[in-house]
Amino acid sequence: MAAFYRFGGYTLICPLCHALDRERFLICALDRKLLGLPAGPLRILQIAPSEKGLSKRLSQAGNLIKGDIEPGRYGPDTVQVDLMNMNGISDLDIVVLCHVMEHVPDDRHVFRQVWSSLKPGGQVWIQVPLIYRQTLEATPSMSRSERDERFGGSDHVRAYGPDINERIEDAGFTVARINSDRIPAADRERLGLLPDTLFIAERPE
Repeated sequence: MAAFYRFGGYTLICPLCHALDRERFLICALDRKLLGLPAGPLRILQIAPSEKGLSKRLSQAGNLIKGDIEPGRYGPDTVQVDLMNMNGISDLDIVVLCHVMEHVPDDRHVFRQVWSSLKPGGQVWIQVPLIYRQTLEATPSMSRSERDERFGGSDHVRAYGPDINERIEDAGFTVARINSDRIPAADRERLGLLPDTLFIAERPE
């Protein structure tokens, strides 16, 4: 793990490709068949597509749409997508939300919007920073420095706890989870993987 360097105290970055540990975990889960891509071609939406290695992998499975509320941050192939209003976006097979939901104003509304954008049987892959108590929400008066201290980012509006499952299920999804400890310890060390959880939420058929 010495080859990786820390950013923000809880992220390990590869010095060669600059991939974050959360991206390496997701790709490793795909490689080890812990996470499966349905038979394609697929229609996939990746929000805040900073994970370039993951984008490349997903693009091999079909039509990858890279989107964000501020698309200019990610390059000319990224389109504007507002998760609070996904009208006109439909028939998706997979939506990828890697460290996105802690930024959105109303996460329950977004989960419902994403549910409506998916085909029956479609999935949303969700990674968030997790704490080991009930989800904490920012108050309107909370300063950026206080959010940084309490939530791990000045632009975060909540810190999720285990009850994120209930928030996802309330939108109509069934939820499964993959923990990084399912990957052998020697491989976690080699790949610089930190404790992490991937939530796979599926819209029932």
